[in-house]
Amino acid sequence: RPTERRSMARRLLAVAGCGILFGGCAAVTFAEVFPVLADKEENAQQKIELTETQTMEKTEAVSEEQTVESEDTADESQEREKGPLALYEDTYKEVLKISQKAQKSLVTVRGISKEEDLLNNSYMQQGDSEGLIFLETDTQFYILTYEEELENLHELQITFADGSTVSGELCKGDADTGLAVATVKKSQLNDSTREEIVVSDLTDIDSPKQSDMVIAIGSPAGDDDAVVYGMVTSISEKLMAADTEYEILATDMQGSEDGSGILLDTSGNVAGMILKESESDGANIHALSAEQILPLVERLANNEKVRYTGIYGTQINQAQCSQLKINHGLYVERTETDSPAMKAGIQCGDIISKIDGNEIESMQSYYTYLQTKKAGEKVTVTVLRKSSNGNYMEKDYKIAVTEK
Repeated sequence: RPTERRSMARRLLAVAGCGILFGGCAAVTFAEVFPVLADKEENAQQKIELTETQTMEKTEAVSEEQTVESEDTADESQEREKGPLALYEDTYKEVLKISQKAQKSLVTVRGISKEEDLLNNSYMQQGDSEGLIFLETDTQFYILTYEEELENLHELQITFADGSTVSGELCKGDADTGLAVATVKKSQLNDSTREEIVVSDLTDIDSPKQSDMVIAIGSPAGDDDAVVYGMVTSISEKLMAADTEYEILATDMQGSEDGSGILLDTSGNVAGMILKESESDGANIHALSAEQILPLVERLANNEKVRYTGIYGTQINQAQCSQLKINHGLYVERTETDSPAMKAGIQCGDIISKIDGNEIESMQSYYTYLQTKKAGEKVTVTVLRKSSNGNYMEKDYKIAVTEK
């Protein structure tokens, strides 16, 4: 049959028109619906799985294999040498073990002054310091701590290792060393607190030597309940006090000027009391030897007055002694203002060679001798003083011993 071209053209135009119509509708519909679907997909909460089932199964399989291998090679691992980190970890664990007993001897001492805070009309808090329980009697515990604003002191609050807090009483303080002794009555403590307390013995100790290992506990760097360890690097530095001097234990441990606490030896015994606000160079921990401050602690605990002349000096070395043709000598750094020594004529630069005819080996022996005298009694101090021609001349001075 002959093809009708017109009819074919009409059909093709109709098909093309329908295609254009349907395509346009699809495009419009997609443009409207797609943003909505995309937004829903973006805001949909996706479940997070950090540990997949396959990973867990793999881990379990590896763990089983490692267990079998560790059982087979147990003997070999024990024979292998530990790495430096493992050795360091073991060392610190041993240090913590050694310090556990002594930590039960530590208390926190908080001083409250009489001055009122104008903002809240309450007593001002002076700050916390460490304290060491060193003696127990039938009625009370004695605590070695630090002297702070004693003239304005209103109250002492003592917090023990178990957290219980009671009021304490001050016995006496020493301005030269910054140490003080306080007491707490046993009647204020409950049975559980008393049972937990450990008293550290200060009478059976030896002063650490250079290169000896020591442990610092308390707040040596300002942080509470800290435990660090190191070694004594120097014992040559001295702390001058009136009529005596104390050996300073310098360590390689990092400290703070507000740090406080105690030094232990490797047996856990008290070796020293950390110095607060030390004038020593550097930021390392410095401490007073517990063995040397024992007479001072005894005097503070008994609230006793000390025999006093007011001389601040230090022992001279053997080379200087040989040059001066003496066996021992004490170099006078200064005399305290209006002290008996100043009134008697002792001057800075004098070298004390004798007291009452007895040679003096050290400032500690000078102090010990003074304590045998009575207040008002006079002692004869022999000094070597440099003259205008450069020679040392010997001279005696009478000093009246007083109390403070």
